Amino acid sequence: MVRVNVRIRPAEHGDVDGLVALTRCADPSSERAAQQLAVRFDKILDDDDRTLLVACADQSSDILGLLVARQEEVGAIDVTPALHVSDLLVTPKHRRRGVGRSLLSAAVRLADELGVERVLATVSASSREANRYLARLGFAPVDIQRVASTGVLRRALVMTDEPDPTAVLRRARLMRAQRSGLTPRALGRGA
Repeated sequence: MVRVNVRIRPAEHGDVDGLVALTRCADPSSERAAQQLAVRFDKILDDDDRTLLVACADQSSDILGLLVARQEEVGAIDVTPALHVSDLLVTPKHRRRGVGRSLLSAAVRLADELGVERVLATVSASSREANRYLARLGFAPVDIQRVASTGVLRRALVMTDEPDPTAVLRRARLMRAQRSGLTPRALGRGA
């Protein structure tokens, strides 16, 4: 594959349409979803804590990729400052051409400016290609995060918190048997 010359720059509000198009290339869903993405990108651009970088073709303003980063502290007890790259996306047509590498190089420069010695990248566990790419660049797994909706978790916890009614009856029967000196089987037969 031929490398492309890219220019990395901070995103601007005028880039929102291009950012929406880039994000939707994998999932061209409804127009409502596009509007929600546009609102989300505007919020990211207005957030002083986040940096949104775009990769543009050297000779045009076409957006080939994006990177969203923010300085964070990793860990609650043993705190490590890091630049957290939460989104790294390159158009499928321009992958394997140095666009992602250029965006990550800009992230390293940003980390240097902030005085941060670590870069943390979040990637979907199911994205084998992205995980391999980051591993080749030297990213090591730190921890596994799992997500569940509160509804699913609520149902699962209720199932484990409430005792099984038959187990409660069995336990009561066993305790009566122990008090009366009978075996639980004899007590179950009505002895």
